Amino acid sequence: MLTASTRLVALLGHPVAHSRSPQMQNAAFAARGLDWAYLALDVPPERLAEAVRGLAAAGFAGANVTIPHKRAVVAL
Repeated sequence: MLTASTRLVALLGHPVAHSRSPQMQNAAFAARGLDWAYLALDVPPERLAEAVRGLAAAGFAGANVTIPHKRAVVAL
């Protein structure tokens, strides 16, 4: 269950529905007893900059980036 103290980490990509990263990362967080959650966020390329700013503004602990954003995110 997510709470106000849950630390959030994201995967940014498009598409990401097929990704197994959330299951793997959340299992690792649970095994360590961490109140963290890993979310896959489907972000269209034209909204990448906005999404990155939103993660920072929302206090996300970090993010991974996958196709098609790997090159574009460097400038952000």
